[in-house]
Amino acid sequence: MNLRIKDCEIKINFYFFALLCVISFFDKSGMILFGILSALLHESGHLAAMLLIPGQSPSEVCLTPFGIRIKKAPLAEFMGGNLIVLASGSAVNLVLAALLFPFWRDLAALNFVMGMMNLLPVETLDGGGIISLLLRRVCSQYTAEKITTSVSLLVLIAMSFMGIYILFRTRYNFTLLGMSLWMLTTMLLRIMREEVGNKTK
Repeated sequence: MNLRIKDCEIKINFYFFALLCVISFFDKSGMILFGILSALLHESGHLAAMLLIPGQSPSEVCLTPFGIRIKKAPLAEFMGGNLIVLASGSAVNLVLAALLFPFWRDLAALNFVMGMMNLLPVETLDGGGIISLLLRRVCSQYTAEKITTSVSLLVLIAMSFMGIYILFRTRYNFTLLGMSLWMLTTMLLRIMREEVGNKTK
């Protein structure tokens, strides 16, 4: 299903709805749905900042089973406000965590974890983007990207070992390990593609 609001195209993947139906059927506790809600609130923070800050307006919002992708207009990359946009998603989660804590601690905890997780210095997360932007103020884009990639790899390797430790201690909780390995694999594949692209030039 596709919608258009002004210059922004909103795409909702059929499998996004299918995933929600399956989760609603099997997730008796409701915690997975609350996790998805926290993720939607996180992305809504990014979207709200992009709509409010001049030059940051989104060109496309796509809801898929693997998350929400927001694309900025072509000129947005060269205009101010990137730091605010990157930080706004976690800001929404952390504010909600503080507000919900006295009344609904489970949902508050989910929002707190999501907010802090996205601030980690990993290039596929908001924190990595923030570090990259800050580094570009003091060094070249190439150097900033190299430093961000190196820091990201170190953090993901540390998270993977922590995930292994948690899995062995609990015998069932593989969430952190799975997330770390997925992000690590994504990064390594990107690096390999870039290396192949550089060699073919």
